[in-house]
Amino acid sequence: MDRRKFLKSSLVGSGVLPLLTWEEAKAFSLDAEKPLEALELPPDDAQVFNLTCQYCMVQCGYKAYVWEPGKGKKPAGSYTTPLSGEWVHPSFVNRVWKDGREVMVAIVPDRECVINQGDYSVRGGGNATTLYTPRSQEVAAKRLAYPLVRLKGKDSPLTRVSWDEAAEFVAERFTRIKEQSGPDALGMVFGDWLWTLPTYAILKFWFKGLGSSSYAGNGWFFDEESAGISAAFGTGTRSFTVEDFEVTKLLVTAGTNLHNNGSIWWHRFYLKNLAPGNAKHIDIDPRRTFQAQMAEKHGGLHLQIRPGTDPILVGALIRLVLERDAYDKEFVKKHVTGFDRVVETVRDPKFSLESAVKTTGIPREKILKALELLIENKGQTMLLHEKGLIHQMAAFEAQHAYAVLGILLGNVGKPGACVSRSGGHPKGTFAWPEEPPSRAENLNIYEGLEKGKVKALWAYGCNIFKQLPTLSRFRPLMEKTFLVVSDRIHTEMDAAADVILPAATWGEADLILASEDRRVRILQKFMDPPGEARPDWEHVVLVAKKMGIPGFDWKNPREIWDEIRSQNDWVKEMDWDSLLKAGTNGLRYPMVNGRSPERLYSDEMEALLGRRFFTKDNKVHVEKFAALKDFDLRKYEWGEVSTRYPLMAIDFRLNELWNTGYTYWDTPGVYERTPDAYLLINPLDARARGIKNGQWVVLESPYGKCKAVARVTDEVRPGVVAMPALFPKPDQEFNYATRPTPTTDGSVDTMVACEVYGV
Repeated sequence: MDRRKFLKSSLVGSGVLPLLTWEEAKAFSLDAEKPLEALELPPDDAQVFNLTCQYCMVQCGYKAYVWEPGKGKKPAGSYTTPLSGEWVHPSFVNRVWKDGREVMVAIVPDRECVINQGDYSVRGGGNATTLYTPRSQEVAAKRLAYPLVRLKGKDSPLTRVSWDEAAEFVAERFTRIKEQSGPDALGMVFGDWLWTLPTYAILKFWFKGLGSSSYAGNGWFFDEESAGISAAFGTGTRSFTVEDFEVTKLLVTAGTNLHNNGSIWWHRFYLKNLAPGNAKHIDIDPRRTFQAQMAEKHGGLHLQIRPGTDPILVGALIRLVLERDAYDKEFVKKHVTGFDRVVETVRDPKFSLESAVKTTGIPREKILKALELLIENKGQTMLLHEKGLIHQMAAFEAQHAYAVLGILLGNVGKPGACVSRSGGHPKGTFAWPEEPPSRAENLNIYEGLEKGKVKALWAYGCNIFKQLPTLSRFRPLMEKTFLVVSDRIHTEMDAAADVILPAATWGEADLILASEDRRVRILQKFMDPPGEARPDWEHVVLVAKKMGIPGFDWKNPREIWDEIRSQNDWVKEMDWDSLLKAGTNGLRYPMVNGRSPERLYSDEMEALLGRRFFTKDNKVHVEKFAALKDFDLRKYEWGEVSTRYPLMAIDFRLNELWNTGYTYWDTPGVYERTPDAYLLINPLDARARGIKNGQWVVLESPYGKCKAVARVTDEVRPGVVAMPALFPKPDQEFNYATRPTPTTDGSVDTMVACEVYGV
């Protein structure tokens, strides 16, 4: 299947930019006063900068071409070859400022990057449209450009001040709060998708400089997201390579929609493997998505599971594998510890095939078909999961169960085989400073807020008024603190912030980021930030120096990176110049003597590092599978379903919406795809409530409420409703209805018992 046929077959859900002739392209305007005669393409002598996409964990490679206006090439003919890497769509081009003068810039997918090979997602395709340019009043109005401070308390207005004044203001208040209430009174939430350098800066400042253990990452608010994988391998993710999607024989996705949230991976699997009929796909998802439909269309399966019942499904599959004596005996004997605990656990009647059918709602024949595919393709299967598991009930049990299933079938360290998350953040950095001892009893920053212990918050590269759970209960508490915000744009945090520090972002500063397949890349600065905006790490340096805290004398990003890599043997050899030379393909960690294993847990890794796994005994550990013995739906959210709250709500990610949408949601062609949040509801549930398609409805849980437009569909099963996560519009955020505390296993739940009614 060629690319054009692929686009045609998948256009319903792909979000790929449309084909345009030059005449049609003239409708795009880069300058309100000058129509598109001004559009130019990069000249041969344009300056070239290396980048990766600013959004998801795939980290596609891009090139930024910069040149003087009027010196570029004028396009001719028609645009007919999208996704080739040669096609420069008008949305790839913008006018920005560099070194104090206006320049043209084109952000183009890099054909030479091994990850995307010139391909791009709907988000990445709009990278250039997010760039700060004074020519766009809309873009300029939402960017933060100068430090702002409420000089006389919450009721006073935000006033523009100098950086020196802003840093002094924060330092004085932090010092006073620490002296009066102790270091843990200072709380911080950081964007753990944030770039490597600022993340290290804020963690060093918080743990070493302030001595505070009150912190959270916006994506793993209560606990470490990869615990179920880490329990087995000693580390949580990143064991595969992008090429595995092209050689695998079976892809299993649970709680992750790669079509929407890892588009390039899905494209590579589909175009090079699934579409030619070389592989199958089992999609385990409560929703019947486009991805699920495509899996079935090409000989695979959609297991439309009852939300939260994954441990039962996987336990039953493991039991059947063992009954058929179909596990990888050699791998288990050589590398696995705790196998007997798995055998003992799945003997429980709740893991029988009959019980699994009843509990999960998946037909018997589909479970057996999945079993056949798993056995047939053992050692050649990729088992991937993500937030749909991690942010649900019994997250550890579900994640660890999938890991054990993959392990028993030998899907470890081989081409086209893995057990891994399909996303995630490396907590932003490769060096994690030692946390204060108080962290052992201070894991939940919300408890600190409720008890009045946390008196200040620094929202660092994340929107705590959208991204955190149970906003109906905790946003008012966050608003009362001394609130410092480091961000690139104006958000709802402005209304409560005592200090706002403007951040220079993607393209405006030299950055370092690592992809999910372990490639470390430098993202080069190619333009000026607005006004006085500075890289996030400089915000930390200025405040630390005002507080007299030593160790923050970095003069440039290179010095921070040198400090980071000096603390981590995996990246120690990756000096700044080597990373620059490596371009968009980067260098892969762990690196030893200039070499890196292509995939983790492989023969190559053992030969290079002297060990195959990251556990103390160099074995895979599956003893904790015994935790499934105590799994009972009634202990979790399903136990809260009642007459008042008879439905179970889940959330999901939109293709066009990464995180909270920050810089790009207002871009034409993006927000128009989904102008309002919608709620998926089964026709039976809609009929019982008198709800019609397109009607505004309210989702109410025991913890709060939000609203959405009803979409009546069999995409969800009866008794289940679903909403987009992190939707950028007021009153349409699912996080207002989520629970206030972690479940017994420490997971962040976005499953919640609810009722839905029309407005």
